[in-house]
Amino acid sequence: MIQNILGRILPEKLFGIDIIPYQGIHACRTRGTRIGTKYQPYCVTRDTKRFYDDIDHLLGHHFLSLFDGMSISFHHILREGDGVILPIVDAFASYGIKNITLASTALFPVHSPLLEHIETGVLGRVEGSMNGPIANALSRGEVTVPSILRSHGGRARAVQEGSLHIDVAFIAASAADFLGNLTGIEGRNAFGSLGYPLETDSLYADVVIGVTDTILDYPLNKVSIPSSRVDAILEVDSIGDPVKITSGSLSRKLSPERLEIADSAVHVMFHSGFLQSGFNWQAGAGGMSLATTKYLKDLMIDKNLEGSYIFGGIAKNSVDLLEAGLFKTIYDAQSFDSKAIESLQNNPNHVEVSIDHAYNPFNKGCIANNTDFSALGATEVDVNFNANVNTFSDGTLNSGIGGHQDAARAKISMILLPLARKVPCIIDDVVTVSSPGDCIDVIVTDGGIAINPKRKKLKKRLTDAGLNIRPIEELKEEALSLADPIGANLTDHIITLVEYRDGTHLDVIYQVE
Repeated sequence: MIQNILGRILPEKLFGIDIIPYQGIHACRTRGTRIGTKYQPYCVTRDTKRFYDDIDHLLGHHFLSLFDGMSISFHHILREGDGVILPIVDAFASYGIKNITLASTALFPVHSPLLEHIETGVLGRVEGSMNGPIANALSRGEVTVPSILRSHGGRARAVQEGSLHIDVAFIAASAADFLGNLTGIEGRNAFGSLGYPLETDSLYADVVIGVTDTILDYPLNKVSIPSSRVDAILEVDSIGDPVKITSGSLSRKLSPERLEIADSAVHVMFHSGFLQSGFNWQAGAGGMSLATTKYLKDLMIDKNLEGSYIFGGIAKNSVDLLEAGLFKTIYDAQSFDSKAIESLQNNPNHVEVSIDHAYNPFNKGCIANNTDFSALGATEVDVNFNANVNTFSDGTLNSGIGGHQDAARAKISMILLPLARKVPCIIDDVVTVSSPGDCIDVIVTDGGIAINPKRKKLKKRLTDAGLNIRPIEELKEEALSLADPIGANLTDHIITLVEYRDGTHLDVIYQVE
């Protein structure tokens, strides 16, 4: 066993991977150059068959070799409305393929039927976020499969450097034209940005399959993924329901206490000294993050401030800021509601970007590394400012990392959470480190605001401004007075490896008893 800088004990090797202990946000490790992609062993001509309306005909084509242990990928932009992953994995199962690495960017409750494929050995590994029933079943030992959690940017890095190799990428698109160009903003099930596969799966997978329910007989004038990257198009009855993109934390209504936390976060931004014309903002998808964007709009109007760009997961509140002339540009890596989709379709200042461009720590212009403010949620935080978004307080795996680690590299990264829910939300040590404390600057709660000790100037500014600044240990004690901790009853069986965005390893997640 080995220990990383956070004191987390890790095995030297796990799931066939040599563990690289996390050594801090400034100790970025690299593995060298980007990998290349394979040339296909056939020449595409005007007569080459590229469009299929039957998954069996597609899988039987000579350019698509099927074998045990292969890896297939999907994106999760349709979230709870996804209708692509299940039928395609079912088709692979019907061919008798086993031990598949499922490299979907995320899985949701709608994908719970995949549990059967884990039980039967069709799926032998999961490298991507897991939310809901699949995560819970893995935690309880109902199924067993090696799994790796990465941030959005960490996944882009892993694909590009080859530590996550993709044999076949299935890319859901709301429309494809007759040439095979793909988009997410046309068609009857338009869902917005194709940010996840844009500069990762579509470039680095050995074979790229576009999956759509709308094929146009005219050329797209807004192409997300060009036909030059697409080996074939699979036409299906429906890719899913974009109405169900707005689910989970996106659809929750907030109590007055939660809204007060969001309002406090905007006061932190204003008095930090960094909220000046030209600032930029990472929009979050959690309820309090969305509310913070709304309060930010009111403040900017009141103080006559104009921002530069908003980026990340984009919803109505961010579009309202753009349309009010308060920001010049939206960089959209994932569209979260109908207002965002419509804006991306029609507003030239609403720009589709890739997850690689937005979050990959090793690209040449990572947007996240140049952002001024981010507001993020968490299950729990600890006195060392480590944040947990992956497990409940009892240790049960419930969600992925998302863009949490990436957004936490903003100039001022804030965690917004109550002191207690049913359990204390501020404790001595988080069950799982999802984002390390050396990249979290401020914790905003309903009982006060804690500032990371490394940010001495920031603490002085906010204290001088009269904000309710309190030591993190004091907030922890108040949290413990509001709710009883339940503790995590864990076995010694490791189910999940948690990577930091640079490819080092933060933590492991154990099966619960």
